[in-house]
Amino acid sequence: MIFKNLWSHRKQNGWIFAEITLIAVLSFYFIDHFVISTYNIYFCRPAGEFEREHLVVGQVGQVPGPDSVSTATLYALRDQIRALPEVQHVHLSVGFIGDEYMDYLSTYSSEADSSRRCGAREGWFGRNEQYFETQGLTAIEGSPSAEELSNCPDGGAVITRSVARALFGTDQVTGRRMVEWDFSDRALQDGGPQIRNRYTIAGVVEDFRFSSYERYAYSILTPRPTPVYLTPKVLIRLKPEVDAEAFVNHLQAGLPLPSERSGGGQTLLRAGNHILASVMTYNDYMKQRAQSNDSDVIATLLGILLAVFLLNVVLGTLGTYWLQIRKRTEDIGIMRSFGAKRRNIFWMIWLEAALLTLLACLLGQFIWLQFAVNIELSDGLSMTYASVAKKDWVNTFWLHYLIICVIQYLLLLVVVTLGILVPAWRAAWKQPVEALQHL
Repeated sequence: MIFKNLWSHRKQNGWIFAEITLIAVLSFYFIDHFVISTYNIYFCRPAGEFEREHLVVGQVGQVPGPDSVSTATLYALRDQIRALPEVQHVHLSVGFIGDEYMDYLSTYSSEADSSRRCGAREGWFGRNEQYFETQGLTAIEGSPSAEELSNCPDGGAVITRSVARALFGTDQVTGRRMVEWDFSDRALQDGGPQIRNRYTIAGVVEDFRFSSYERYAYSILTPRPTPVYLTPKVLIRLKPEVDAEAFVNHLQAGLPLPSERSGGGQTLLRAGNHILASVMTYNDYMKQRAQSNDSDVIATLLGILLAVFLLNVVLGTLGTYWLQIRKRTEDIGIMRSFGAKRRNIFWMIWLEAALLTLLACLLGQFIWLQFAVNIELSDGLSMTYASVAKKDWVNTFWLHYLIICVIQYLLLLVVVTLGILVPAWRAAWKQPVEALQHL
């Protein structure tokens, strides 16, 4: 019956179908990026937030004076912090995962099979800095432990599970070799991509992203010296029984720490001209960073654009269905004269709109899929660099795609329902005599 009604009014429904299809193609982009941004910011725990209530962030500063500023004094300050009884792990870094970070996007492949490539962000960490233990990065089963990975030798690299599966098809890849490629214009002019670096994989950790708003979890870490010429941060992991707020308050006030009260001493966190200039809890630091980070602004902006877009869709659908239902007034009058109830007429119009929306969404989603697979996920400028494992914020791209399709259809169904609500209700409440006047 519904298909028959749609076909009998195919001219009017054709325009509606084309309109909803166009809306489906355009709205998929907004919905996809809005869901990604919302998920990344509010629901996906970024690396470094493992037991975040025990994390403290400090800023290393320099004061004028006759003492020197060197790697030795920087490490001496680190050792002072590490020696505090409340502290479990410490690492020095210009930035840490979840915050600003020195990283860059590059292309990698298996050394044995250069056709297996993926794009990934590479960052660095200071060797012997208890990096993985402090950050809370978890080594996968079969990989060296976090303590061992923190002592990764030169020429080694620690990769995420996603990179391992993209390049080798498995996550048990410790000891294998990988290659970093140079796709710069200069390299391409010299005859094609050139090999920039070769790495031996030291281990594999669970997926993480360098920033909370990153879309993909393709990440690589390589060891490098901590640059003394830059003013680094220090990430401190306290022991589970230590209260981070109390620890920070005592350091900020220059008071003895709870562990030193019996001795009556006072902690002086200074080595040479290096000092621990400021300290705050990880939670407070991330809240402060959120005020200057544009990730939450992006999510808000996408939400506003999506709301404005959907409002225009509602108004457009309202006008379209108003005209269409006016042209079907005589059909509605005949149905009412034969005893059709108001709710039957309303549900008939709504089911037709729901089916038309479903068909239009399927076509729009198929069109968007061609763009996603052939351009966004396979283009040389994309995040995945023709990756063989098209992963995303959920386990696989296809699961991601199906989830977005369902969200989009339900959202457009709500929008179409709002658009037909008034004209369908008015049509259902028309008296048979009034409706038959249009014959």
